[in-house]
Amino acid sequence: MKKVDYEHFSRFLMPQHLEARGDELYFLLRRADMEENCYKSDLYVLKSGAVRRLTFSGDVNSFSLIDEGVVFPALREKKDRERASKGVPLTAFYLLPYDGGEAREIFRLNYSVTDIRRLDGGRMLFTAQYSHDYERELERAGGDAEKAADAVVKSLAECRVIDEIPFWFNGRGFVNKLRNRLYIYENGQVRALTDEFTDVALMAMAEGRVCYAADRYVDRENEGNRLYELDTATLESRDISLAEGASHYSAWPLPGGRVAALINVHEKYGINENPRVYMREGERWRCLYSGGGHCFNNSVGSDVKAGRGFSGERPAYRDGGLYFLDTLGGGSYIVRVDEESGQVSTVTKPGANIVDAAFYEDGFAAVIMRGASGCEVYRVSPRGEEEMLTGFNTGLFEEYEYSAPQKLDFVNSRGRTIEGWVIPPAELEPGKKYPAILDIHGGPKTVYGECYFHEMQLWASRGFAVMFCNPTGGDGGGDEFADIRGDYGGQDFRDLMDFVDAALERCAFIDAGRLGVTGGSYGGFMTNWVIGHTDRFKCAASQRSISNWLSFGNTSDIGERFALDQTAGNAWQDMERAWSQSPLKYADKVTTPTLFIHSDEDYRCPLPEGMQMFYALKSHGVPARMCIFKGENHELSRSGRPRNRVRRLREITEWMEKYLGE
Repeated sequence: MKKVDYEHFSRFLMPQHLEARGDELYFLLRRADMEENCYKSDLYVLKSGAVRRLTFSGDVNSFSLIDEGVVFPALREKKDRERASKGVPLTAFYLLPYDGGEAREIFRLNYSVTDIRRLDGGRMLFTAQYSHDYERELERAGGDAEKAADAVVKSLAECRVIDEIPFWFNGRGFVNKLRNRLYIYENGQVRALTDEFTDVALMAMAEGRVCYAADRYVDRENEGNRLYELDTATLESRDISLAEGASHYSAWPLPGGRVAALINVHEKYGINENPRVYMREGERWRCLYSGGGHCFNNSVGSDVKAGRGFSGERPAYRDGGLYFLDTLGGGSYIVRVDEESGQVSTVTKPGANIVDAAFYEDGFAAVIMRGASGCEVYRVSPRGEEEMLTGFNTGLFEEYEYSAPQKLDFVNSRGRTIEGWVIPPAELEPGKKYPAILDIHGGPKTVYGECYFHEMQLWASRGFAVMFCNPTGGDGGGDEFADIRGDYGGQDFRDLMDFVDAALERCAFIDAGRLGVTGGSYGGFMTNWVIGHTDRFKCAASQRSISNWLSFGNTSDIGERFALDQTAGNAWQDMERAWSQSPLKYADKVTTPTLFIHSDEDYRCPLPEGMQMFYALKSHGVPARMCIFKGENHELSRSGRPRNRVRRLREITEWMEKYLGE
């Protein structure tokens, strides 16, 4: 068997975006290209048990099915790509007929389109990025798009002006005075349906109605958003929001003029509160489910997956039930919510990471990871029986080493069972002791499961044991379990240390004197916390972390509300409480050699968060190293450029080998 290497993640093919048309199933297949240092995605169809590739250009990242064929946006002309690279708004749409042939351009819009819905009569409802800076320069340039784009580029090279919050957003860059505006295309003309200060997110469409969420703000983003229903015939919108300040996550028009929605009312558990399921009948909302035990989302981590859940253009509704992906424990499921009783029932079997799903035939199509497998497309019956339809990644598990996670649950100090796993070294020798790495998940409201993780398998292949668990504060256990507001570094830290104790007690192959710890985002915060509260780990790798809640609250794209909500303090309200939950406060106690991994365009946990902790350790004589990845954001470990992902993993692994080697 071959050993897992640093580039192994690039060998995985990741199906996503499932859409059914009769017995045909269309989807995208995403892959990393190491040579070009990017990701490519193409369109495939599965019919009569056979998979056929439909495009070969690697540039199909979304698509829709219409009567005439498959429609997708792309810039395939060299001159179009050059114009777009200069900042000129442009989106071209291509049609690929179902009966074969070449894709041809069918229309184009001089807008940076973000989402689109096809209406009757050749009309298009779409959202596109609206830039106040560009529109101002366009007017000055008399409508010359290239001159306007060039003027914006030159202005930004001299000075960037920010006058609202948030002024940047992770993965999007600076968003000051940018909005996702709603437009209609009809009779060859485009007309805006919302004003230049309203941010719009399109949702599902059915029966001549489209739902969308909107937030109009000047200077400061609002708490929550508003929910609207648009009549596609009259193009009139009406506000159907549940309540002021509520977060309307998604909504679906249903038969009989009804609307179903997932809404967070922030009643008891703040920003991270699980959403409730509502049904609007007439002019009144009725709550179907408010138990708090379901997040109605897949939060199971992996570094070789891609997907979008049940989200799409059509409602996830069938035979009196609403369907969602949901996280329960360390797995994700397809679940059904009955429209009358609100009862939630699971459709699929335990132990899966279900990444993507759609209605297909009398059941579902789903992208599923299970144990020793990558993402594959499955047919799922109404009763949850699974039939694998693709084998994109099966050869990898026949050719390369794989060490299966061993379940290691324990009962924490509150009497709650905490899920955990240990991956033994790939070539485990009886009686031999091995170093081990504690890998802490992000979030904190996410989970680990038993699905494939490249970085963990790499470490196992190189002679490490890997320990990971789902401590208090994570997803899959309901609102109360996830609530660590005001107690970051409390019960979650105790759970992690108790889990390590349980692993050492039950796994004789782990060397207690050679332990390392790592994690990203919340896992990076917790790594910073751990090294300030114990010296049991011989080295650490803190990734995209938080070190100081006071600075985070005034620099992160979500900092203003998230920091106060999660710590119950900020620079002006109970500052000591926020500071007491900041790892930087305890940096003078650290003796653990620590590697810091950060990205210069990480606006979720901005670069100064890692820098402050690094600076503090160096000031106190602790061995430390910092790697700053240029042009990357908070998603480096999952969707960063392939070569940077290799470099990140190499830096962490070699740091662990340096301090945990024999």
